[in-house]
Amino acid sequence: MDRRLFHDPLTVQRSRQVRSTMRKKLVLVYPNQRWLKDDIVTTWRLDPRTIAVLAAVVRDIVDVEILDANAENLSPEEFWHAIAGSGPDFVGLSLLTTEYAPILYQAADIVKDVNPSTIVIAGGVHVTLHAAEVINHPTIDYCCRGEGEHLLRQLLLHLQGEGPLPETGLVYWDGEHLVEQDKAVVEDLASLPWPAYDLMDFQRYCDTDARHGANRYPELPGMAMLISRGCPYRCCFCQVASISGRQARVRDPYDVVEEIKFVKEQYGIRSITFFDDNFFMPKNVMKTLLQRMCDEGVDIKWQAAGAAIWVLDDELLDLMERSGCVGVTVALESGVQRVLDDIIDKPIRNIHQMPERIAKIQERGIWVAANFVIGLPGETWEEIRQTVRFAEACRADYVKFYAAVPLHGTRMHEMAREMGVLGVSAEDAGSDWRYGQILSDEWTPKDVSTLRVYEWDRINFTPDRMDRICEIWGTTVDEMNLIRKKTRDSLTFERPSARKEDLQEVEPLRG
Repeated sequence: MDRRLFHDPLTVQRSRQVRSTMRKKLVLVYPNQRWLKDDIVTTWRLDPRTIAVLAAVVRDIVDVEILDANAENLSPEEFWHAIAGSGPDFVGLSLLTTEYAPILYQAADIVKDVNPSTIVIAGGVHVTLHAAEVINHPTIDYCCRGEGEHLLRQLLLHLQGEGPLPETGLVYWDGEHLVEQDKAVVEDLASLPWPAYDLMDFQRYCDTDARHGANRYPELPGMAMLISRGCPYRCCFCQVASISGRQARVRDPYDVVEEIKFVKEQYGIRSITFFDDNFFMPKNVMKTLLQRMCDEGVDIKWQAAGAAIWVLDDELLDLMERSGCVGVTVALESGVQRVLDDIIDKPIRNIHQMPERIAKIQERGIWVAANFVIGLPGETWEEIRQTVRFAEACRADYVKFYAAVPLHGTRMHEMAREMGVLGVSAEDAGSDWRYGQILSDEWTPKDVSTLRVYEWDRINFTPDRMDRICEIWGTTVDEMNLIRKKTRDSLTFERPSARKEDLQEVEPLRG
């Protein structure tokens, strides 16, 4: 990046003068995903509550500002001016997926271009999994590996001379030596405060959908919530264990209900999408949560974007119906028992019982979306076709197919390497589930990508299903047909690259 880009010495000087009379300032940032690409499938608005919790943890020791360049759709120039106008001492950059790694580096470069003395701290899923790589970027000073709330507070205290350097969670250079600490974990989620709602225009987030598809808000105003971390299961394609560990930790259900009541009163929230990896685990805690929602008369529509269908007993299903559940997405993954047992390691012991379980959910007026993964290492073409046939026969309201992606830190990645079937280099690997990345003697990545699209289209959009799916998506038939066409059209392109050289070019400001 040209270090002269956007440079405005007068703006920087003024921000430094203002800052010198105040306590230290932190700006928490989501970079804009559109700096890399504008893609209806993979570009969506990120949950602001994630960085708002970070802000709440540290607001007593620094002044905090939240800058969501993604939601604001800021250009690089506009982002430069926002940083210059704020004049922070510290900038925290959060990135969700490796697919968008280049925008992390671009944001860090811009921050240092405004003021080289600003300390840049990087965190998020990508940084947790690739910290040793991220810290080598010259404009990033510290990487937070793992769950960063307590870690960020400790680091900021240290940087202000008020405490020791954290012993867990940091990756940084100490002179010529790379220091890689163990991953940070927040053992007790009850130790975390509610998000700092007052530091952002939260109403704006609630009044529009964050994304398309089955995981949209059931009704506006709506919001996203994540109330648990970690997963005890071992699905081969999942990064959760590498990010949050295998111990499932859940917030106090009573506190969750109090927060829901607060956002209903304050922002008029009418629905929630829970984005927990396994919303109904641990089952006893979630039963307490749903019972509390009923007892308090919360009266809100909700859906779960990730549900372990094998734990949904009759008592839980009844509580779901009474507490306002309108939909769940269940992870079936395959229609072949061998694939579930030997490749995925999914704790579904009898896949043929799942259609009956789906029907029991639907009997309570709750729609069911079912996820499947195809193109796994060692999977045969006939097994892929069998999964497609099962997806059609299971009678979920909506089915979605993902091409298997060997994400870094997963067992699938190790399996693919050991079997010699990785179809992409480490540099080109990404998290875009539309495009196959595994090789086979029986099929190609292109076969998987093509089959995924056309079977998704064939199964879901028959005349007797279209109205129900449009209801789930919140679209009209015409809008859905346009989405279908765009999805088919995407097959004419190669898998998008996420290399740094593909970043949007930005012209220097002219005075």
